[in-house]
Amino acid sequence: MAVSPTTAEDAGTAMRELTRFESPSMSVTIENDIGLIVSHADGPYLWDRDGRRYLDLTAGSGVHALGHGDPGLLTAMAEQLHSFAHGGWQLGCPARAELSGRLAELLPWPDPVLLYCTTGSEAVEGALKVARAATGRRQILGFLGGYHGKTGGSLAVTANSSLRRDVTELPTAAMSLPYPSAGGYLTAEAVPSGAEFAWGQEILEHPDFGLDDVAALVVEPVQGAGGMLAASPGWLAHLREFTRKHGILLVLDEIYTGFGRTGSMFGFQHDGVVPDLVVLGKALGGGLPVSLVAGPRAVMKRIAPLRQTSTFSANPVACAAGNYVVRRVVEDDLSRRAAETGDALAAALAALRIPGIEITLCGRGLMLGARVHTTGGAGFVKAVVARMRELGVLVLRGGPDGEVVKLTPPLTLPADAATAAIEAFAKAIRDELTR
Repeated sequence: MAVSPTTAEDAGTAMRELTRFESPSMSVTIENDIGLIVSHADGPYLWDRDGRRYLDLTAGSGVHALGHGDPGLLTAMAEQLHSFAHGGWQLGCPARAELSGRLAELLPWPDPVLLYCTTGSEAVEGALKVARAATGRRQILGFLGGYHGKTGGSLAVTANSSLRRDVTELPTAAMSLPYPSAGGYLTAEAVPSGAEFAWGQEILEHPDFGLDDVAALVVEPVQGAGGMLAASPGWLAHLREFTRKHGILLVLDEIYTGFGRTGSMFGFQHDGVVPDLVVLGKALGGGLPVSLVAGPRAVMKRIAPLRQTSTFSANPVACAAGNYVVRRVVEDDLSRRAAETGDALAAALAALRIPGIEITLCGRGLMLGARVHTTGGAGFVKAVVARMRELGVLVLRGGPDGEVVKLTPPLTLPADAATAAIEAFAKAIRDELTR
């Protein structure tokens, strides 16, 4: 049956149309979580079709490092859109060349090579292909709580059994290991404790394991979907030594953490680590889809031509946006600002005293999580998130059971907005306790 286009006159109509026509894979989330019919956005705020304003502490799942509607970003996009919007990955443009140069200056290798993709999942797929081509090995290691995407290879290394429930066969041989998190929020001054790391090394080094068939170890400096768990200080350096010893590539998934969000340009810099491959995305495009795999030439040259390309890879408008975002993050020292704002938010959350509630913090910089301990469990946290929305503040939940309130605002979050966020969080908890 043909479907006529519908113009939604109000938020309720639009939501019903989305629920009617979209796959339940998306529409259930839109209808039942924090989904809104957004009219417009500016800075850290969104407005719905009814004109109500919301403080957006999700930043589009960490995408909007500069907030919504940054004037310079919009100008960069518009200028590129008018000059050359798309030609396929086979055609270069000045914006693409400029972005490659900017990124090369930031990356830790003297001769970096970039492989542009479109989505984070696609970039992870590219990293796995590069790793296998470079090592001649087959198996990939990931970590419990890790999230790397929902396409075949990226899903195999994602440690979430519910996401794989309807998938009968995955193309990647993968295994998930324990992730030794810091056990709390890491401030800008956090240093390694010298403690031993329990992550399954003794299993891997057992003679019967077959470590000589492991191509790569894929890890996030902070697990976003896993509940804002930051890697224990010093552990990434330990992994670097382990992987180098055994000829395994260390792949840092920095799709969420990259470009200043954890308080450094890249999360691996906190441990002084130089990985073999890094995967980047989200904030890079300023709201447009662009991602990439990067590594030293000696590794990246091992993948054969045409093994990882797609129609919209290195789209000119996305590259123009990327140039502006990277320049602003560097010139405005937004990494430092993220560290300071994150530490201030964490201190304010830690100071909350609400009878009957214990709040523990996790994460780093502006990848901040607040785990609410109460007899209501994850159901209580879901209600708190819903109440925060009623109060005009948008957050997401994370963790295995959705028990963590995730705060991933723009890196440019104003101080008054940060204060409003803490007040809304506290009020939402108190309101739910009295229901």
